[in-house]
Amino acid sequence: MLLCRLLPLVLVLTACGTSHPPRRIRLPPALTEASGLVISGERFHWHNDSGDGPYLYTTDATGRLLRTDTLAARASDYEDLTKDPAGNFYVGDFGNNGGRRKNAVIYRYQPSSGRTDSIVFRYPGQNGAGRDVAGNYDCEALAYHGGYLHLFTKDQLFGRGNFLTYHFRVPAQPGTYVAELRDSLRLPRRVVTAAAIDSVRGELVLTAYNFKMLLGFLPSSSASLITLRDYPPGQFLQGRVRRRNLSWGVPTQFEAVDFYDDQWLYVASEGTRLRKHALARRKRRR
Repeated sequence: MLLCRLLPLVLVLTACGTSHPPRRIRLPPALTEASGLVISGERFHWHNDSGDGPYLYTTDATGRLLRTDTLAARASDYEDLTKDPAGNFYVGDFGNNGGRRKNAVIYRYQPSSGRTDSIVFRYPGQNGAGRDVAGNYDCEALAYHGGYLHLFTKDQLFGRGNFLTYHFRVPAQPGTYVAELRDSLRLPRRVVTAAAIDSVRGELVLTAYNFKMLLGFLPSSSASLITLRDYPPGQFLQGRVRRRNLSWGVPTQFEAVDFYDDQWLYVASEGTRLRKHALARRKRRR
């Protein structure tokens, strides 16, 4: 009799346990520096940071590599990935740590046709004269919303940085543009490395981190998940800010984020000297 009463409870608990996506996803060797992520159902689409070719990798939710797409494009410094409702992927080749680039490019890729188009842009005042000169922004965060591609800049960790991230946008159409400045936000002790927008729930998430040397020789970092809600239309950085800890102490750089469903999202960190493979972690949406 007791077994009969407990059995339904066991079944309910088992079902609840198996309904969650994996807590961690160990990525394949090809993705040692996962820097961009788009989740489409049970398919996870990725690219590496600089040093790899113009590739998009598709894995399942266990990290098994399913497909590799090659874009008809260059690969200078890929930093983030997003997707529009029509199925186009957008790869941001706009890494600019030194501030020496005079323009940047976002590649629009359609998997069904294999076509790659270019969206070339520059920031107002960008001249390639270095990061200490206004206009020569670095950027690692990209998200699609409402026919535009939204960029969230990465400030300098050292030197003249003041932990400001600027929000620019460009049309999600092939062409050449000057990026439009929309708003800005100061995130004390954090620089932005990835972005994703949930248009239905009105939510922007950013990953951000800091890095320093303790005692002059011991590397240390900390990372946060920044969530913004209740923003005016198109003014994402004017929303209500919530900041959550992702890591502290051990050098870990989170450079990719996307929503999985209404309950969960994933953040991914690059491989390290101690952990050669990249790793994606499930986090609850709050």
